[in-house]
Amino acid sequence: MVKLNLMGSNIKKILCLLFLLLFFFFNSINTALAAVGIPSIISYQGRLADASGDLLGSSAGTTYYFKFSIWNVATGGTSGTNRLWPTTDPSSFATSVRQGVFNVNIGDTANGFPHTLDYNFNTSSDIYLQIEVSSDDASFQTLSPRQRISAAPFARLSGAVSGTGQSSFGTTTPLGASVVSIEATSTQSIGLTIRAALSQIADLFQIQDSTGANLFVVNSSGYVGVGTTTPNRKLNLLDVNSVPQLRLSQTGAVYGEFYADSAGDVRLSSTGGNLRGNDENLWVCSGGSCGVETPVTKGNIIVETAVIFDNKFKLKQIDASTTIMYDTTDSVILEFDEAGGP
Repeated sequence: MVKLNLMGSNIKKILCLLFLLLFFFFNSINTALAAVGIPSIISYQGRLADASGDLLGSSAGTTYYFKFSIWNVATGGTSGTNRLWPTTDPSSFATSVRQGVFNVNIGDTANGFPHTLDYNFNTSSDIYLQIEVSSDDASFQTLSPRQRISAAPFARLSGAVSGTGQSSFGTTTPLGASVVSIEATSTQSIGLTIRAALSQIADLFQIQDSTGANLFVVNSSGYVGVGTTTPNRKLNLLDVNSVPQLRLSQTGAVYGEFYADSAGDVRLSSTGGNLRGNDENLWVCSGGSCGVETPVTKGNIIVETAVIFDNKFKLKQIDASTTIMYDTTDSVILEFDEAGGP
């Protein structure tokens, strides 16, 4: 077995030859839920050998010291600009090398790793792992080249989906304080699509309050419910109180509202005090449609039964040629008869 002396002025030349990284891969990402968030751990395994290919480390294990850092360039760069993680100079981590093989769980602070792996892998796709090694925890040699971090570590982003951090899709910058941000990546892209399963029964989409009550629902029939979990129309608004359920606004102080009261009557109101039709007729029909043909002109009120005034006087059509006005006791006070004579 070759004994290494990592001290001296020729350390760089010696270690560039002695340390060959024979294989390097990332295993699955271990995530653990915790009250303070979701820490990430990258399992790293490598093998050390000397220039002759002899494996370093005894069968029982020999202690070596490693420093790990993430950079945005494959070679060169400066720690203040190109080192992405950790934000300070990396501290060393001691591990046992057995017949060349060593394993390090990068970011496993619960088991002694000096730095939390809090780098946001969503910010860049071109990043590299730098490894420094020492046999005495004093003089370190940087192994070359840096190893490119491949797709597997980016799976740690799934931790943000089930954790408390912000997640973003289509952008690397979360939108404001949104926990989940979705941004279309082009004028032709759709930000979000939700598709039902065949014979879908459960709701497709829900928004709930802190108690779990549904505030907004889209069910599998395409009905939208606001304040109800069982909408049965394309848009179903529910409020158990007799207060306006829908407001149409021009400004914050200028609006019209309507709602259904406890009797099932629809009530209309407006801040302007008027309900206007723009060049339309108003039809009041008892059977769904009045018998009269549509007038040639607009701005008419078509009533099928009677017009009743607030003082209970009534103007009512009797037959095709007769219209009568009644007083409060239903006595005839005025008759319009098209067929009668003078």
